[in-house]
Amino acid sequence: MPARRVKGNGPGAKLVGATRLLVRDPRELYEVVVDQAQRAVDPLRARPSAEVVPLREVAAGLGEALGRDVAAFLDEEGLAEIDAAVRERAERLGPDLPFPIAHNAAPSLARLCYALCRALRPAAVLETGVAYGVSSSFLTQALALNGGGQLHSVDREPVRANLDGYIGALVPEQLRSRWTLHRGTSRRLLPGLLPQLDGLALFIHDSQHTYRNVSWELRTVTPHLVLPAAIVVDDVAGNRAFQDWVEHSRPAYSAVVAEDPVGVAVIA
Repeated sequence: MPARRVKGNGPGAKLVGATRLLVRDPRELYEVVVDQAQRAVDPLRARPSAEVVPLREVAAGLGEALGRDVAAFLDEEGLAEIDAAVRERAERLGPDLPFPIAHNAAPSLARLCYALCRALRPAAVLETGVAYGVSSSFLTQALALNGGGQLHSVDREPVRANLDGYIGALVPEQLRSRWTLHRGTSRRLLPGLLPQLDGLALFIHDSQHTYRNVSWELRTVTPHLVLPAAIVVDDVAGNRAFQDWVEHSRPAYSAVVAEDPVGVAVIA
């Protein structure tokens, strides 16, 4: 857990952080700037029109596509245990946080990640975007109960200084042996990382939710998945990236969760 609080989120702190990032790795700063520009452009694009489905129905559909009882894992004791552990650790973080708690994975995303990880029993899981580590915690709990597998998380270096201790802070210590954190943007790291991930059967996108970034990550990761595999994309309501990928790739099953705008697909 972080030892101290980080204050200062104004333009001055961000400018200092951006200067440090420019010195450390100009490519990282370039991606940050481009993503911010894309956030301004995305609202001008066509909006997604996919119907939404309750989480329990989504789990049933996933189970049919995979031939495994995905829904049963939503009621598992291990899921309740990690949910309670994450809530307790979040309370210990306190109210004075360096970035909003809303950056964490939505509850339906975390539960879906857990259930899919338990059902697929993947040798490797990849997620982009970590924040405080909610989904990372649920995924590593599932891997631990599976008795094997490794979570690889990709998260860019923060623009502001002294935030590293908060990235993944919610992941319990006893689960961290199942977790490898790679620091950098997905565009810089994934081309070299993906060929090293044998048995990659689950991918979770929860990094920058721009059309440009989501589309690129889906196109880049999909060819490296071993089948059957699942893809989970958070915050699909902001643009058509997930919907366009579904229409192009035609997965065996796809849906958008009603409780939160989370897209999920099975490639069989």
